[in-house]
Amino acid sequence: MGQQGKVLVIGLDSFDSALAEAWMAEGRLPNLARQMSASVTGRVRNPRNLDAGSVWPSFCYGADPSFHGIFDGSRSLDTVAERRGAAPNLRPIWSILEDAGKRTIVVEVPVVPEGADAKGIRILNWFSHHPTEGKSRLVLQTHPPELRQRIVRDYGEDPLHGRMCDYHQPSTADEIAWFRDALVQRVRAKTALSVDLMRREAWDFCLVNFEDGHCGGHYCWHLQEGAGRDFDAGMAARVGNPLLEIYMAIDDAVGALAAEAGGADVLVYLSHGMEHAYTGYRLLDRILARLNGELNETRNALLPQARRAWRMLPTRVRKALQPLHLPLRDRFYADRDLLPGAATRRCHEVYCGDRSSGVRIGLAGRDSGGKVRPEEYEAYCDWLIAELLAVRNDDTGGPLVSEITRTRDDFHGPLAGVLPDLLVIWSRAAPIVSVSSPSIGRLRHPHTSNRVGDHRPGGLFMLAGPGFSPQRLNDDVPVIDLAPSLAALFGVRSAAFQGSALEQLAPARP
Repeated sequence: MGQQGKVLVIGLDSFDSALAEAWMAEGRLPNLARQMSASVTGRVRNPRNLDAGSVWPSFCYGADPSFHGIFDGSRSLDTVAERRGAAPNLRPIWSILEDAGKRTIVVEVPVVPEGADAKGIRILNWFSHHPTEGKSRLVLQTHPPELRQRIVRDYGEDPLHGRMCDYHQPSTADEIAWFRDALVQRVRAKTALSVDLMRREAWDFCLVNFEDGHCGGHYCWHLQEGAGRDFDAGMAARVGNPLLEIYMAIDDAVGALAAEAGGADVLVYLSHGMEHAYTGYRLLDRILARLNGELNETRNALLPQARRAWRMLPTRVRKALQPLHLPLRDRFYADRDLLPGAATRRCHEVYCGDRSSGVRIGLAGRDSGGKVRPEEYEAYCDWLIAELLAVRNDDTGGPLVSEITRTRDDFHGPLAGVLPDLLVIWSRAAPIVSVSSPSIGRLRHPHTSNRVGDHRPGGLFMLAGPGFSPQRLNDDVPVIDLAPSLAALFGVRSAAFQGSALEQLAPARP
């Protein structure tokens, strides 16, 4: 344990470890490089193929999605309260530490809802990638409530106008330059607030998370040379490398927070990474419907044309029309006009992220209106897997899907039943525009998002402090083991954690 008995966690959400290590080696991220040189460092193994939407809950609860039920980010949160009835002891690390008498500060943790029993300092929905409640507007929440007024007074309004980055969808050089500057401004304000809280408040455990690398990765990935075939040299000549500038601002934040923490133990946690945004999301449901003879492609034929016309509008026009568009989008989302209701189908797509998509089997006796009998389930899954693996990307001739896994092979907790049955991982060898197979014929899938970067699995951690000797671990560390390992630094153990405290993350004792 550090000399002051404190632990500081600096979260770097979707801060790509490969880019970070390359830029550390080039001297662009000196504070992270300094931190790594003093740390026990290792790769983090996130929940298999459910990483993007579940990585932060899995970190904070020390449990996988089959225990906390969150596997698709904020979309899970509408039912998470009733799901949690199957895991009543589930609590984030800071609540467990508070029960042990520790004082806590938590600044912005994604998709981990705050309970009514908060005892420490909490700041939620401030400079986030997306709000906890799953809408596009960020509404700052604090505990105690009066802290909100002071934050707005001293640090100003959100440079992104209280909206998640997907609302803005920057694409032109001017839009991206404004977006970059707003994210850097966010980083600096959050750093100043966090340092101020660490000085003003008595604390034992402090967690500060930066989501700006996440937002920048989605919309600026193509402006760094590591983007390969996606690299836009012309745009980069005009705006430089916005993602590097955002990472450098976050590196400054790491230096400032670590310095303020003094002799505390410091964990820097890079949750997961970024790569090309090639995805078959929304295409999968149409493939499944064709395989099962459920796609009515003659009904409401004008709607696909209407969607194409919407996508052709300039971004600024779409933003202005969003209040009218959102209700219509929700009504006809994912081609519902062409598909029967999910409850009446043999299987349907479940959103898990853009890298992987879920398939939920309508299993009789488990799902309302389930069409697949239990004795048919295994053979039906085998048939679906074979058919999906046979679909090709028409532009490359290669497979559309790189892997398909069954969640039951990896997740065994009390909420395993709310997870998709299958996870379909898209091949990212090339963009996905047109696909075909003998069973489905040909389907076109125009790219509907301005996102140029999307998530890849795997994270990185660095843990330094008195009693720790620098070393690089050979084996990946399960993300669910990090929270119990941090709690163990205080001598706190809890049955609420599914994961275990790791011996490699225990400081040497005199």
